[in-house]
Amino acid sequence: MDPDLGLSLDVTGTGDTPKASKMEVALGLGPAVKIKDGGMLADPRIVNWMIRTAEKGKIPYQREILEGGTTDARAIQVARAGVPAGCLSIPSRYIHSPSEMVDTGDVLGAVKLLVALLSSPVDL
Repeated sequence: MDPDLGLSLDVTGTGDTPKASKMEVALGLGPAVKIKDGGMLADPRIVNWMIRTAEKGKIPYQREILEGGTTDARAIQVARAGVPAGCLSIPSRYIHSPSEMVDTGDVLGAVKLLVALLSSPVDL
């Protein structure tokens, strides 16, 4: 494979319950555009493209900084001599458990944003 850019889809934690890790992502406020996580720093051009597209489409979104963990965008980012990569995350409580919880509005917002991103020429 020889991609021009990479975009991963993932879940991310939230900081909106009393015992949660400190982070600004919450359920019900839209999908999260990853800025960085424990393994990657998203390409600023990808981040800006995602935010511009969300704002143009009036799609609520959040900015995500995750202190631990990583996403498949990291593997894309370090391929070859480097590939611009980013991640669209769905906020989730209790990740990787039988009681994982998401807000359907966040999931629908992620689908809407992804469709908007893929329906127009990439503008970096």
